[in-house]
Amino acid sequence: MSIRNALLLALAAAVIATALILGALEVDSIQRSVLREAQARVDHGLRSLARYYEQRLAGNANLLAAAARAARIDPTTSDNDLDRLRRELGLTLLNLCDLAGRPLSGSHDPEAGAVPVTHDPVLRRALGGETAWGTVRLDAARLTLEGGSALATALAVSGQNGEANATTDALFWWLATPVRDPGGRVVAVLYGGRALNYDYALVDELRDFAFDASTYEGKPTATVTIFLRGVRVATNVLGPDRRRAVGTTVAAAIERQVLEGGRPWSGRAWVVDSWYLSGYLPLRDPEGETVGLLFSGLLEAPFTDLRRQLVFRSGLTASFLILLSLGLAALLVRRITRPLGALGQAAHRIAQGELGESVAIRTTFSETHDLVDAFHRMQGGLAERDRRLREQNAELATTNARLAETNTNYMEMLGFVTHELKSPTAAVQMLINGLVEVHGEKLPPALSQPLVRIQRNCEEMQDMIRDYLDLSRAERGEFELHVERIDLLHDVVEPSVTMTRALFTSREIALGVDVPAGIALDADPELLRSLVGNFLSNAAKYGTAKGRATLEARITGAAIEISVWNEGPGFTPEEAGRLFEKFARIRNADTRDKRGSGLGLWFCRRIAELHGGTVRAESEPGAWARFTLSLPRPLPAGDETLPA
Repeated sequence: MSIRNALLLALAAAVIATALILGALEVDSIQRSVLREAQARVDHGLRSLARYYEQRLAGNANLLAAAARAARIDPTTSDNDLDRLRRELGLTLLNLCDLAGRPLSGSHDPEAGAVPVTHDPVLRRALGGETAWGTVRLDAARLTLEGGSALATALAVSGQNGEANATTDALFWWLATPVRDPGGRVVAVLYGGRALNYDYALVDELRDFAFDASTYEGKPTATVTIFLRGVRVATNVLGPDRRRAVGTTVAAAIERQVLEGGRPWSGRAWVVDSWYLSGYLPLRDPEGETVGLLFSGLLEAPFTDLRRQLVFRSGLTASFLILLSLGLAALLVRRITRPLGALGQAAHRIAQGELGESVAIRTTFSETHDLVDAFHRMQGGLAERDRRLREQNAELATTNARLAETNTNYMEMLGFVTHELKSPTAAVQMLINGLVEVHGEKLPPALSQPLVRIQRNCEEMQDMIRDYLDLSRAERGEFELHVERIDLLHDVVEPSVTMTRALFTSREIALGVDVPAGIALDADPELLRSLVGNFLSNAAKYGTAKGRATLEARITGAAIEISVWNEGPGFTPEEAGRLFEKFARIRNADTRDKRGSGLGLWFCRRIAELHGGTVRAESEPGAWARFTLSLPRPLPAGDETLPA
């Protein structure tokens, strides 16, 4: 990825991340503020409603007292006069009774008994000479007493979807004022009230007072409800059928908190079929018992739409700012990376060897100016260094040519000398071997021991000659592999043992051979004999005199392993890691008098690698040593063993 793209991505990520974070905060703030302000409006409206509700109730009581005085109501007032006054005051019922509760006039059921004035807190206060009022709950029996069965039936609130009555009680604004005789004594009580069941005019009036009559998708935006206990008896909340949801009930949680606990409730609530931002207050009778609820709420949907609109506008603004920021970022990145791009092109030309061309780069920022200046200095330094390197390379090429020629001449001379020494040394060794074998036991120790030493020295000389001949061939690239299918025992093991038998005999080392007949492999027989012979020569040379040595071979899975084991001082694990390096020799008291070129095991490794195999050295210091060759088994063109 280029620096330009990386910077653009980084700046874009930073801008977008910042915009998303700020946008999320703004969206959250919008959501909170819209709902918080709407809920605050509901709470404020509910408090205003409560005050207005009480004022209207008190106002009706005062109007009743004033009307009673104006109409000169007394115990003889007729039913018609009382009914006319009821209509003028807008009341549901208006009755007159004496101090004992016996009906005097009004809409009393003629078959009902006395009015329970001592059990009615409003009437009781009127008996004491005060105009009294309050919100009260009248059961069906009291309704029948005061206005007949028709009134009780009319005020019964049906349940939802035409089910049985949700309640047969009624909620009333209940009013009472004393009636006095000319002497000022209370002789009767004028009382009555306004039924709140189905009083749509009142809830609409309350709604319009605190809010407005606007609608949203056919539903009132603001609503007010009066509950008798938990049942809606007057409301402008509409149900799914677009009719007032009278007879529906309040949520259980609100009922527990407001009706049973007597505490106001404020918050989001599911009302009939929609979410509302709501507020509930308890309605208490004059004795403090909670008889109902006063609800006000705002439909949440308009505020949700408003919130979406605000969020959308905020998103448009944020998107514009993001695009503007990205454009400015792209311009800034271009001003930063343009000199870097020019430097990159110049560096590419320098990498192709164009060191002398000057680079003109326009810069804006001080940092890039310093970078371009440093680049120019570097370019000049590279040009000077290139000139010097060319001169030194020319000198090195001449020196290498001379060294290669000298090395070639040396290897040719080494090969010539070792080749010329090979034949006379072999003749001397054959002569000494013959003398030792024929006359060794007949000669006195003074003659036989020097012959054995001469024999051993000849063998070591032949090993060194063979090693140097192999080195000369390897350095001249003449170390070639001629692979054929061979029998391990017949073509490799037996010739190698025969070739090194004299070495083991001279040191009286017992050599055992454990190689099964018939093991076939694809290899160069001459190189493999050289490798196994080298392993055997090392065992004879470094093994314990009069000790034991073993040559064995076995098939292990997909490999053939050939190993030579001998008793002897062995070597440490650290020394084992260096044994197969060129000119590597172990230097200690046990090997000080042993001559060698340090090339034998290196050739063994080369031979193993040419065959696709490996060599390894193992030892228990002071006890034994083992050298192992691992070669891949031949491809299954036939049986892996030769016929016996």
